[in-house]
Amino acid sequence: MGRLGQYVMVSEDTLEQMMEMEGEGLMDTLEELIEAGNPSYEIDKLWDGLHFLLTGVSASVPIEGNRLSESVVCVHVFDVGEDDGFFTCTEQDELAGIIQAMKQVDFDELESGFDLASFRSNNIYPRIWEENRKEALWHELKGEFSALLAFYEKALAAKQHVIFSVV
Repeated sequence: MGRLGQYVMVSEDTLEQMMEMEGEGLMDTLEELIEAGNPSYEIDKLWDGLHFLLTGVSASVPIEGNRLSESVVCVHVFDVGEDDGFFTCTEQDELAGIIQAMKQVDFDELESGFDLASFRSNNIYPRIWEENRKEALWHELKGEFSALLAFYEKALAAKQHVIFSVV
């Protein structure tokens, strides 16, 4: 199956409740929220690749205070066991800065430096960074970026927080 990334919008009350939960409870709650219709966005397996494209490092080493890093892995890490997955959040009042940073990204510049060998040598998840797929991978990453930006803009407009999980 793999490690899938997913973003979910949550209210203030829900965020406060989730911050008190353990890993398994967090996943169950996220699934319930999605089933109940909370807006969500599934980035699938491209979260690490997008983070690497934007920052030059794997998402396994988030860059504190770097809005592009935070755009992928969020700002605040939940204290859960390593076996329980990865859960983070971005609070509503932090979204505007992240959105502003995302809107400043120059995709022409990123494309000129898009080197799949660096993805492979840095062990970026998943192991799909093959030269014969370069154009398709570029379009996938660019599409995920655009969809994530749109999701954050909706969250900001709705005054919602965002939970990110990788399980």
